Amino acid sequence: MKTGRVLKIAFKGLGRNKLRTFLMMIGVVIGITALTLVVSAGMGAQDRIMERVKKFGLESMMVFAGAGREMGQPMAGQPATSLKLEDAIALKQEIRAIADIAPFNQKRQAEVKFQDKSTTTMVFGVTPSWAPVWDWDAAEGDFISDEDITGLARVCVLGPTVKRELFGTANPIGEQIRIGNVQFEIKGVMQAKGTSPAGGDMDNRIYIPLSTLMRRVTNVDYISAIKVRLTTAKDMDKTAANIQALLRERHKMTPGTPDDFTITTPTEVTKMAEKVAGTFNIFLALVAAISLISGGVVVANIMLISVNERRKEIGLRKAVGAQPKDIMLQFLYEATAVTLTGGVIGIVLGAIGAKILEAITQMPTSISWESVALGVVFSTLVGIIAGLQPARRAAALQPIEAMRA
Repeated sequence: MKTGRVLKIAFKGLGRNKLRTFLMMIGVVIGITALTLVVSAGMGAQDRIMERVKKFGLESMMVFAGAGREMGQPMAGQPATSLKLEDAIALKQEIRAIADIAPFNQKRQAEVKFQDKSTTTMVFGVTPSWAPVWDWDAAEGDFISDEDITGLARVCVLGPTVKRELFGTANPIGEQIRIGNVQFEIKGVMQAKGTSPAGGDMDNRIYIPLSTLMRRVTNVDYISAIKVRLTTAKDMDKTAANIQALLRERHKMTPGTPDDFTITTPTEVTKMAEKVAGTFNIFLALVAAISLISGGVVVANIMLISVNERRKEIGLRKAVGAQPKDIMLQFLYEATAVTLTGGVIGIVLGAIGAKILEAITQMPTSISWESVALGVVFSTLVGIIAGLQPARRAAALQPIEAMRA
């Protein structure tokens, strides 16, 4: 019998039993919806990881004061004091692979006032090298200069969020604000940067000369971290080892003593983020697998019931010349048509669910051809596997026995 005719008979059979078809389909719809969500969330997580790594810089690394630090995470307890400005200068002078450095310190939860308005933000003490090393400069006015550093100038550059909260749409350049008890003149506004790798607002910051922060604001002799930009990314591991050796030597650390600093490279940032995303995806994949297995079991059981209920139909078809192969193909096509249709519905619902998930949780999702292909492949496989045994049973029925049932 021609394939087209077998398909036509299969779809007629499904159409005559709409409730049964719906019950077979629902488990697959749930499973494929969950699978689409898994793939979409996984692809979105991968895209965010690469976006953050690129934003950080593939040829850059961070050196933090204190052991066991994670990029973007505040240190618990007292701030680490193991890094000095002289360490940063030594790195640039003694390690040839380093193109430039950007040492900085920060004051968290600083109160900032302008007239009757106030806000709480982070204040970064930076050097002029911050702009080229971070690829992040002033959008309006000027950034911190060498003269500001040497003169302990009380000038600042606002992040866009701080500007909006204190000045709205007005031009803030030349105005005076107070950071704590110290008055500063605004000389610029930074380019908008968005969220940090840790999810914080990178525009909710104020930048002042590093020397001014250390002498006039916090009165400390240490720095928080150093961003290091290399001449080429291929020397990353070797340069990290050289930085570690130089800092241990400068800090007079004996063999076996743990580092009092932390070096973070883009590779480590990627591994860290992928580990978190991988754990989440495994959990969702288990949910999808359980749903698909449940759906397959439902399809198989309902198809077996269908075979018993349609014994006379099967016997009649065999009596008029249908071959066992035709009967088997009919039931396989029915099972596959149900699961494939359920898969398409599941893909659509999964795509809609992914967008809703992204809107609610701010977690990025990415609908790609991989998620569509996996949905189609898995729903087809479930249909073939679930329909195989019922199809064999139907094909094995003898016409006379089937007609007597």
